[in-house]
Amino acid sequence: MSEPAEEGATVPGGAAAAGADPPSARPAARRPAAHERLGAVGLYFGYRALASLVVAAPLSVFAAQVVGDHPRGDAILFDPGGLMLSELARLGARAAGAFAAQLGGGALLAAALGLVPLALLLAALSQPGPLSAQAVGGRAARALGPLALLWGVALAAQVTAAALVLLPGTKLCAALFSVPRSRDLAAGAVAAVALAHVAAIGLLHDLARAALVAEQRGFYTAVARGLDALRAAPLAAAWACASRGALAAVALAGGAWGVHLAGAGTGPRVASAFAAQLAALAAAAYLRASWLAAALRLVDRSAPAQELAPRSAAGAEDPGG
Repeated sequence: MSEPAEEGATVPGGAAAAGADPPSARPAARRPAAHERLGAVGLYFGYRALASLVVAAPLSVFAAQVVGDHPRGDAILFDPGGLMLSELARLGARAAGAFAAQLGGGALLAAALGLVPLALLLAALSQPGPLSAQAVGGRAARALGPLALLWGVALAAQVTAAALVLLPGTKLCAALFSVPRSRDLAAGAVAAVALAHVAAIGLLHDLARAALVAEQRGFYTAVARGLDALRAAPLAAAWACASRGALAAVALAGGAWGVHLAGAGTGPRVASAFAAQLAALAAAAYLRASWLAAALRLVDRSAPAQELAPRSAAGAEDPGG
């Protein structure tokens, strides 16, 4: 689609290179920010909140079976010293296998179904101006198949990368360090390296998702576009993702602290704890949408560099990169 424009831009030579400036900035400026698509963000948040409640239901039922008959209900879990909380953890360790299967299966199913609200959010963030439900739904529906394939490949890559670091790393720590404290510190460093690999794959995954939905790309082209965007501005991409991720973690920790302060029991305390958790999830969903909007702009900015580079070496001076 962009071939005629490219040919017209490269024929005049240096003047055309100067004329390539506005197109490299304008597509990014046209992308709406997260606060301009609060309806789509709200839909995304609603799904995540519902999925969180469903996935956590087995743990809630188990906790209710242990402390549900106590006059103070769940509030006893938050008593100083954490005696009942420790007892709950001890009893839960016996059913760890069943819980792992339930929570893991539930989380995978929730993530797979979550591709629908995610596609709708990306479609809304990628379209400038007033939204049409038909246009957003059509764009999201066309992207669902490649999005599912991309999600499966990225998940397999993350699991593989983590295993390739953790399995030999933990064995090496056990062989080299006999002091428990040193061994634990080394194991923490290995886990940090594994997490960095997983996060890097997740970053590329999100950039490819943005290209896939915004430009209606296929799987291979979307991955290539994501790599182009990451190569064009690696520090900007890492900062945009990491800063919002850190703020989301702070929000979720604040929500957990709010639940701790409110305690449990009945009446206003339960409502306050529930409101604190919902507020934390809403903040995390908005920050996620903000990062996806930034990913769309990063993909836009890399497009001129990708298109002009094969033309000639002069394309390397493209200001849009």
